[in-house]
Amino acid sequence: MNSSLTTLFHEAERLDNRSLDTFIADILSLRIRRKITDTQREEAILLKKINKSLPSDQIEYFRVLNQKRLEGTISEQEHTELLVLLDKIEKLNVSRLKYLTSLARLRKVSVRELMTQLGISNSLNG
Repeated sequence: MNSSLTTLFHEAERLDNRSLDTFIADILSLRIRRKITDTQREEAILLKKINKSLPSDQIEYFRVLNQKRLEGTISEQEHTELLVLLDKIEKLNVSRLKYLTSLARLRKVSVRELMTQLGISNSLNG
């Protein structure tokens, strides 16, 4: 133990039982508050990562290219661009699922339950 902890321990030894119980309760309360704060901070970071998506212009371009693909009017270059965007979306979804799993574990719920809590549908996309 470092010297300040040793000093604190020796001071605690001098307390009567009632004061010691109060001191212990205060220390435990402090630990719980810190843990809650750490948990909330971790949740906020995970939620930010879960909500990350492609920029709106890329999402719109993806929709345009996908519509052209469905209509059969997509050029070879546009098809290549569509595949690149699709790859980006898939990578985001893989990351999103990883972060959803971490957040679900933190909240002690299933990923499906977490998705329900967050209002996320099963069709993840950029």
